[in-house]
Amino acid sequence: MKKHSIFKILFIVFVAIFILGGAFVALVYHQMKNYPVLKINGMPVSRQEYKDRLNFMKTQYSIMFNVDFTTTEGQKLLPKVKDETIKDLARWKIVQTEAKKRGISISEKEVDTRLKEIEKEFPSVLQFEMTLAQYGYDRNTFKEELRKNLLMRKLIDEIGKDEKVTEDEIKKYYNENIKLFEHPKEYKVYSILIKDEKRAKEVYNELTSNKITFTDAAKKYSEDTTTKDKGGELGFITQGTLPEEVEKITFTLPLNQISKPIKTNEGYYITKVTEVKEAYTTPYFQAKAEIEDKLLYDKRAKVFNKWLEDQVSKAKIERDFSDKDIWMRIWRKLIEIQQIFYRKEAKTPLPKTDE
Repeated sequence: MKKHSIFKILFIVFVAIFILGGAFVALVYHQMKNYPVLKINGMPVSRQEYKDRLNFMKTQYSIMFNVDFTTTEGQKLLPKVKDETIKDLARWKIVQTEAKKRGISISEKEVDTRLKEIEKEFPSVLQFEMTLAQYGYDRNTFKEELRKNLLMRKLIDEIGKDEKVTEDEIKKYYNENIKLFEHPKEYKVYSILIKDEKRAKEVYNELTSNKITFTDAAKKYSEDTTTKDKGGELGFITQGTLPEEVEKITFTLPLNQISKPIKTNEGYYITKVTEVKEAYTTPYFQAKAEIEDKLLYDKRAKVFNKWLEDQVSKAKIERDFSDKDIWMRIWRKLIEIQQIFYRKEAKTPLPKTDE
């Protein structure tokens, strides 16, 4: 047999082994991820679903309570977080089952519509996504939480549909919470922030001599990156939004009059007010519908929460984080073999069955 034919056969064998080996690893990984580590009333929860939720819960603890799970104290708290994760998954599986039984569902359009409504409450998409990140979400995880909340809201309305709110309850809430319906005076303010005093005076002179409009000056000179591109517009603001020394002068300006540079710790503000909304209290007849919706939701949510906790307490929750899962055992062995070729400092702990 010719030499090149032997090499050709060896190459084909090597490629076949490589492909089969890759397929085997992919199969093991897939089976390991999808192994049902929990069953809630017979409904399976895959290892990946459990792991994703556990990581989400750990992130929430880190953000809200400043917990570091790499520390000894954090590790002590981990069993509690795992138990809460399992209960959280149980609640969700029960909600899903009940919603399906009652013919309740959420369409993709409903989720997207609500997502756009929330997004519009922020100045920009970037600001929206930065706020999500502060709470441990990205766009996809937030969208999934939104989907859950919308489904749960429909189920709350269905389970608590017999609840009613009386006129007396609405009036009582309005009178006891009147401050919620009081609206302070609002000013539509434009501002330019310049750190250098001399430069601020030069810009002020340009403005007062009508060499440049306020909007153009803000875009050109302002060092406030949050308002610069909007021509310095802050929108309607209330007392306590700007530095005290800025508000003291700005809120007493005649409409459209430009302030002289106002010294602050941040630099020099040049401001103007274009519109004022006087303080007012929303009258009862206008607030009534909003109050009724709130009180009705609160009553329905109370009924729903009692129902859900009863269901969770009666639920059959089966846990399987043992090593009898052959796919996890094989996956751990593959990782162990792989790490033979790693430097000592590059080696990582082998995967656990419950993380």
